[in-house]
Amino acid sequence: MPVEEVTLTARFKVDLADVDESAISEICRLFDEYKGIVNELLGLAADRHITSFVELCYAKYHELRQRYPALPSKYIVTACRHAASIYKPFMKSRKRSVCERNGPTFKGRAIWLHKILFKLDVEGWRAIIAVHGGRWITLRLLHGEYHERFRGMGLGEARLVLGDDGLYLNVSFSRTVTLLEISADAKVIAVDVNENIIAYGNDDFVERFETNEGIIRTRYFLKRRRIQSKIRGRELQRRLLEKYRGREWRRIRETYYKAVKEIINRAKEIGAAVIVMEDLGIYKEHMGSEELNGRIHRWSYKRFQRILEYQAKLHGLNVKYVDPRNTSRVCLIYNGEMDPSRNGRRLMRCRRCGLEEDRDVVAVKNLTRRYYEKCANARTPKTSL
Repeated sequence: MPVEEVTLTARFKVDLADVDESAISEICRLFDEYKGIVNELLGLAADRHITSFVELCYAKYHELRQRYPALPSKYIVTACRHAASIYKPFMKSRKRSVCERNGPTFKGRAIWLHKILFKLDVEGWRAIIAVHGGRWITLRLLHGEYHERFRGMGLGEARLVLGDDGLYLNVSFSRTVTLLEISADAKVIAVDVNENIIAYGNDDFVERFETNEGIIRTRYFLKRRRIQSKIRGRELQRRLLEKYRGREWRRIRETYYKAVKEIINRAKEIGAAVIVMEDLGIYKEHMGSEELNGRIHRWSYKRFQRILEYQAKLHGLNVKYVDPRNTSRVCLIYNGEMDPSRNGRRLMRCRRCGLEEDRDVVAVKNLTRRYYEKCANARTPKTSL
């Protein structure tokens, strides 16, 4: 059976009551220096248009190493990686005219920790962080029943995050899972992600899960607009924006996990071995009006796909992606183009055969068909001329 490595992230809150004042001041110093290093690297990247982590490290490592001799050298290397990861997507946004700033700025609320910069004791749930002068600081991690699942998993990198309500450590773990064998006639569950509805099923059935994400996103977007226009004081405005941004994401995340649980339970109930999703990465950024573009950018469909993918793999299910173009507009009988029907907002009607069907049903069945066609093409041997 095929095996695959799945990466999971655990979030721990640090018990600051167990940390003495000297250790807290050392952590604050670490955050300040790391912030300064990353912003300096971002400035260099903007001046020389550097998007490569290797180039940034080559250009500034030795200079920063001399300026911060007490700081463990791996912090400088991870800061170069961090800066490159910020500047590269910024340049992509700038090329699309989405961002007009000269360069990004790091606000300094997270520190990347390489595996050699921290140690984790999963028995006592304590983390040991490397700080200045070769010293180490021990942090007690608050934990619960949820964290017990990470015992015995492989340890990856971590993030030390400074939040408004305390200090957090986000640790990545890896786990090897065994996936189900995929046969030629394996059952699948195809998933079509829309702004307010997630449709899933195959040729035998189609079900819907209402997320209302578009409605939720729009409400919080308008709320943030009111805060920005009416609230005076930058610090108060920032706290309110972060508060509602966090509340918005928690609501969306809860909805995502409910939808994922329902899809996986249905897949296991019918004996499906594959989850089929749309390869939405091929969508263009500009798809119409400014309002439509704004809604698409607020819609986190890729995040839902990532959650569904890793949860599916944890349950032994394979995840495959197919071309999503016109899946809701291609006739299920003649493969011809369908038009919106006058009998309903979400109904589509075929020009040739007159088939009238809900666009979600059409999309799910077309995704199922494209997966089987892709598998058939992969099994067909190529003949050379």
